[in-house]
Amino acid sequence: MANIDYIASVVEQLIEKHDTRDPHELCKAMRIKVRYKDCENLLKAYFVIVSRIKSIVINNRIHSAVQRILLAHELGHAVLHKELALLRGFQEFELFDANDPTEYEANLFAAELLIEDEELLDLLNDDDKSFFSVARELSVPAELLDFKFRVMKRKGYRIEAPYISQSDFLKNDIHGCYDVEY
Repeated sequence: MANIDYIASVVEQLIEKHDTRDPHELCKAMRIKVRYKDCENLLKAYFVIVSRIKSIVINNRIHSAVQRILLAHELGHAVLHKELALLRGFQEFELFDANDPTEYEANLFAAELLIEDEELLDLLNDDDKSFFSVARELSVPAELLDFKFRVMKRKGYRIEAPYISQSDFLKNDIHGCYDVEY
């Protein structure tokens, strides 16, 4: 199991090397194919390697803001767990198993990639904003913000989330975190 320091370091290196936090741009730079297909309601996303071709498949029925989070999560698997994907693939048929340490790591990766430290600190320093309103403003579910808090705490920031989310939060309907029409 990778530790938080290692994951934060890997994300930082990727951002510096490719000069972007955008998961689509990172996949393109890393030659990871991103495909969107109708998976009905069977699954949301998965990472797989077939014939040495790395691919992330995202369910096109899911809102684009959620797809971005799923892409960052699956990119975490591609970067952190490539060896496991070669053996079995990351097919989220198990619906993001809360007991699987790779899901925890992929969530930490996604949180660190999608949420900038400085932007988060600026929002938190606004006296009128709660944890949940900050999550909404960042267009992320509160659970992902909780994972970012874990990384920030490890970096030495004195920061506490109002609850501890489970690694399988992505299996739930997380549309409520966005100010969008469906």
